[in-house]
Amino acid sequence: MGRVVIGMDPHKRSATIEVLDENEQPLMTGRFGTDSAGYRLLLEAGRQFGQRVWAVEGCQGGGAASRATPGR
Repeated sequence: MGRVVIGMDPHKRSATIEVLDENEQPLMTGRFGTDSAGYRLLLEAGRQFGQRVWAVEGCQGGGAASRATPGR
C-alpha cells in the first residue's frame, strides 16, 4: 500500500479520523475518546499504515489537548 493521509478533527471529548489512499478513497474512519485509552487506540489505528501523513484540523478551543503528534 502506498502513502495515506489521515485527516483528524479533534473536539473536546472525541477525535474523528478518516484515512484516505492516494486516490482519495476512504480506507478507514474512526472516532476516539480524548482520554489516554482513546489516544492509544487512535495511535494503533494510525500505525496500521506504514507511510502516513497526519492532517490535523486546527483547534484553539477545548480540543487543543488532542494536538499532540500522533504516529510516533
